[in-house]
Amino acid sequence: MSDDALQLSGELIEKLQNVLIESDPRAREPIVGVQYLAAVIGFQVAQMPEPVDQRKDYLAQLAQFTDSVFVDIESRKQSAPPAQPPQEASGVWRPGDP
Repeated sequence: MSDDALQLSGELIEKLQNVLIESDPRAREPIVGVQYLAAVIGFQVAQMPEPVDQRKDYLAQLAQFTDSVFVDIESRKQSAPPAQPPQEASGVWRPGDP
């Protein structure tokens, strides 16, 4: 793993969830929290200086990256003991990555 890899941990996720809940108690429901995270992604990408077509491509690539993380976590859940949720994942998405 490279030094610039993202470090996704249970602690980081909990901190993000707590910030969202502090702002909007409805974010206690996981689907509401996820909607906030998706909205933040859309907002941040819309603010980038690249041309709109490039930013739309970023969104598509980020959707693929999100799916890759989902598949990775699901596969870990299936190979781990049932009561043991995954605590960490890592990786870095860069524009143009497959």
